[in-house]
Amino acid sequence: MTIRTRSEYENALQALGICVSARIPALLWGNPGEGKTAAVESAALTGWHVETIIITHSEPSDFAGLPLINDGSVTLAPPAWARRLADHDGPSIAFFDEFSTASPSLQAAALRPLTHYEVGSLQLPETVSFVAAANPADVAAAGWELAAPTASRFVHLDWALPYEVYAEGLITGKWPTMPVYGEPANFARTLETESVMVTGFLRARESQLSVIPKQAQERGRAFPTPRTWHYAARLSAFAQAVGANAEVRRLLIAGCLGGAVAHEYLTWANNQDLPDPEDLLADPTAVDFTGMRADRVFVTLQAVLGAFSRTPTPERWARAIDVCARAADQSGVDPAVPVVRSLMRPDTRPKDSSVPASIKVFAPSLALAGLLPKAP
Repeated sequence: MTIRTRSEYENALQALGICVSARIPALLWGNPGEGKTAAVESAALTGWHVETIIITHSEPSDFAGLPLINDGSVTLAPPAWARRLADHDGPSIAFFDEFSTASPSLQAAALRPLTHYEVGSLQLPETVSFVAAANPADVAAAGWELAAPTASRFVHLDWALPYEVYAEGLITGKWPTMPVYGEPANFARTLETESVMVTGFLRARESQLSVIPKQAQERGRAFPTPRTWHYAARLSAFAQAVGANAEVRRLLIAGCLGGAVAHEYLTWANNQDLPDPEDLLADPTAVDFTGMRADRVFVTLQAVLGAFSRTPTPERWARAIDVCARAADQSGVDPAVPVVRSLMRPDTRPKDSSVPASIKVFAPSLALAGLLPKAP
């Protein structure tokens, strides 16, 4: 996407702020001198501590730690920037600038901080967010394409500074700042709903769970993996919970999965019209599943499973089984089987719960899974 207007710039800035707030690594792609570093460092104006690390001046030991021998044992001493992040009491950002100059060995060393929050022997707090900035390889000084394992750790956001924003900032001296958020009160519920949508889409399009691009250049940007689907669900939920517009949500999902898969997912998700799972747990006959598409049945039942998990009482468990049985009777067994298996697992089924008679429709499937109850 080419950013040409102020609204497009503000959407990209909010998308970046949501990544930072959700503690999911983001990578800004843009030409030199277009304000990527300034946008990230603007978080300092809202009380965040920002550590900027110029990758051009780094080597693998700056991420993996420098080996030190002490009393016959070896420890990996972290660099000063990592200690400052660990010592800061409050939210902070580790900003890796000029990331496209990172050699393959440096990229590999950076994976551990990004994934495990470890720099040498130092464990960074969960209040740290990671952001990187990169120039496209064709304009980067001594640039490298990102390796697929590194690329899949980031949300990829395109960046540019449009004339309208530049002109206003140049005259007034006031530049847009990156918005940052605390965790919204309704985030957990929104994430549950988005996760149901993701699992439903992937059941219908399982081939999209993990798609490693064949071209090296494409492997250095966003593509679907289980990790990036998890990123997409969390960021989409966070965006909705803070009231971001649909374009910000699209930017975030495309930054995780790539534009084509994001478009397919959003088109599918926006066409779903799902009943409230609490209505079904209150009355298993509230919805008629006759003629309902299999993917919609699956998503509806996954939502019921999620709603039960929030308040796992024996009565709600039995009604969840009844909902699944009704769906199986009216639209076929296959979409309901995964949810029933989850409900029947010992770590999900509440103690002292009575198995409803409706479970018999799933007897063959439960027997294969070793979950057949003794007394249906």
